[in-house]
Amino acid sequence: MKEKVIDGFNKENGFMKHNGFKIVELDEEHAIMEYKIKQDGLNPIDIVHGGILFGLADSCAGCLASMTGKFPVTTSSNINYLSPGKGEKLIAHATILKVGKSIGYYMVDIFDDNNKKVANATVNMYFSNK
Repeated sequence: MKEKVIDGFNKENGFMKHNGFKIVELDEEHAIMEYKIKQDGLNPIDIVHGGILFGLADSCAGCLASMTGKFPVTTSSNINYLSPGKGEKLIAHATILKVGKSIGYYMVDIFDDNNKKVANATVNMYFSNK
């Protein structure tokens, strides 16, 4: 299952490929995804755009939710921007809060390359039959 999820997210997913998100660790309990900061991901004051942070959190949670063997789609999400996204890369860590039959609840923390927390998100996923 792990290899199938990683291959699908790292190779086939246009959004993740376009934004440069990469899965670096994955198992049934957590996922880690990286984003190498690029100029086109910055906002006008030269910090990572909130949309990139939100997309990274959502993608990381979706990757972990995919380990259920079901197809997850986001039903709701909330993000708190805590510090400016700066440096070489951002690292998202997703963990499970609860997984039920049709809904999964996930927490994602995003850190910069100095291990400073940049954002925290909760992401709720519905498990679809696709």
